[in-house]
Order: sequence, then C-alpha cells, then structure tokens
Amino acid sequence: MATLYMKYHCCFVLFIFFFFKQACTQTSFTGKVINETDNSPIQNASVYFNNTTIATQTNKQGEFSFEDINSLNTELVIFCYGYELIVFKPTAAQLAVKRFIFKLHPKEILRTKKDVPVDKAFYQYIFHKNFIGITEEAAESSITNEKDIYFIGDTIGKALRVFADTSVEIVNRLLGYKMSYNLVEFLYRGIGDEAFFTGYCRYEKLGEDKKYQHSRDNCYKGSMQHFYRSLVADQLYQQGFNTFLISATIAPGDSTNTIIYSRENARPITAQQILMIDSTNNFSIDINGRLLVQYNKNPATKSYLSQIVPYLSGNLDKGIEVYIDFRNSPIELTSIGVPVDDANMSLDGYWNYDRVANTLPYDYEPE
Repeated sequence: MATLYMKYHCCFVLFIFFFFKQACTQTSFTGKVINETDNSPIQNASVYFNNTTIATQTNKQGEFSFEDINSLNTELVIFCYGYELIVFKPTAAQLAVKRFIFKLHPKEILRTKKDVPVDKAFYQYIFHKNFIGITEEAAESSITNEKDIYFIGDTIGKALRVFADTSVEIVNRLLGYKMSYNLVEFLYRGIGDEAFFTGYCRYEKLGEDKKYQHSRDNCYKGSMQHFYRSLVADQLYQQGFNTFLISATIAPGDSTNTIIYSRENARPITAQQILMIDSTNNFSIDINGRLLVQYNKNPATKSYLSQIVPYLSGNLDKGIEVYIDFRNSPIELTSIGVPVDDANMSLDGYWNYDRVANTLPYDYEPE
C-alpha cells in the first residue's frame, strides 16, 4: 500500500499543552441528588464528567460538590443503581448558577428477569472482542463484574444485544485505570460482523501517574484522540499526521452513478482547510469527501496486532492510515478536540481496532 506525503505544510509555534490549558473552563459548583418519587436524598450516587477522572459521590444528604475543576466541555453524568441514568450537558451560563438539584427516576432492574442465553460463553467472547478490543491494552484488561452483564441473542439473525443494571467495571492494568462504563446500548450484527455501542465512562487511576505514563503515551500516539487534539491546535504536521481529501467520483461507464473514492484523487489538505472556527471560537469540520489520515510513525500496539490480525487494515510499512467519512457535515468539535456527534462519522482503517481498552480520559496529558 503506497504512502502519500504532503508537499507543503504551515508552521505555527503553538504547544498543545498550553492550548488545552487555555481551552478548559475552570468552575466550582454544588448539587443535590434526590428520588423523584418522594424527594428523599440519594446517597452514594456516582457523579462524574464523562470520559474523565473528574468524579465524586453524594453524601448522606444526597449532596456533592466540585471545586476548581475543568469541566472539559463534556457531559455531567449521574448514576445510582436502581435509577435511570441522568446525562446533563451544562452550558457556561448554567454552571454560573453554582447550585443544581437532580431528580432520579427509579427503574426496573433487569436481574429480576430470567436470563439463560443459548451460548453465554460465545456471547461473552463477541462482547469482549468488540467492546474491550483485541489490542495489547485489551489483553491486559478485564471485566470484574461479568455477572451483572446480560445477553439477548438472536441465533437466526446472529445478532446480540448486551445490557447491564450497573456500570461495567473494567480494570486496565497496562494503562493504570479502573473504568466504570455505563452501557447505554451494545448491538452486534453477525452478518457483516458489525458492532455498535454507546455509553458514558468514569476513569479512576490505579496508582501514581509516573508508573503508567509511558504506556499511556504509547497508547496516545497515533490515536484518534491525538489526531483531533492536533487538529484543533493546528499541529497536525508537527505531531506526525498527514491529511488528504479524496473527492467523490462516478465510476466510468457506471449507469447506476455509484459514488466511489479513489486514492488517485487524493490531494493534501491542511488543518486550516479542514477546520472551521466561527466568531465565538467554536470548532467544526466541514468538508465534502473522504478524509485520509496518515500517521508517519508506528504505534506501540501495531506489532502486537500484526501477530493476531492476518491482514492489518490501514497498515503501512511505516505508520498507519485511516479513512474518515463525515456524514451530515459540519461536524462540531469541542474545544479539546472531541466530536460532539460521532454517529455522523464512519471509520475504515487502523482505528477500527481501538475499543474501550485503548481509550484515555479527556483530562489525560501526554508527557
């Protein structure tokens, strides 16, 4: 597979660490979590900002507080066993209120239902492969509460749905995180071997950062998170990324007008051409076509994957590549480089092998 190289680039002296420190909004606020039915306080509810290590719990009075934290422009999630999940995306104006009251609605518990799957061992294998992943980080991760996971399988259509009453608890021994994942939906289609899942995640550190910093940095380099952070910081070339736009064409002689994307039509595109910034400094991607992303170094997990994947999609002699299709553009990005609606994006290439075990919290900072 041939490698494409950019013939030009723009140099800007702007350090990512500085950029993200400035992009985050520091705030303090308090709140109370109560039962919607009788307004009684709910103790030990988990309150966290999605995909971060910023978290706390409610006390006996159902109260919680955050002091001088960076909200990172992500959702505030409130979870307690036996209640519906609350997801709240506070605006800057709402955070200025400083005091919130959240009412949790009781819900039916799945474990009261009979759950006898036809082949639970096979379902667990499918779930682990598509949820945790098959990378080196995945091999060093385990789910500690398997008994709380429920499977509904369709042997005819070879489909699988997965549910959980409580958070799926994952210990990642390589990256040094305990992850509490509130699974909203997991769907696997055997026809086409496709999996889709959504949810909200809280990270807890297993020990001192310096013990795991090297492994985390290795996981970060060349990742989707690395790419989007570099994009909003206008540091693509400096961080080792090349980007190309592949325009849509119609195959010659095709009477059905089928749209195809040919690498022959790839042309270099810069961060300034990919990213749109409005008058209020909001970021979005607004391009027509397919984006080819190349990372010119070998990620740490590439050699591990090469041993277990017969043909490693997105595999170059050196580095990796990924194709991104943006549907219904523009695609909004947060100030820290997180797509607001990733349902309008599809991937093909190396990042397809990154699952939960290869994620890092939004407040992670490379050394």
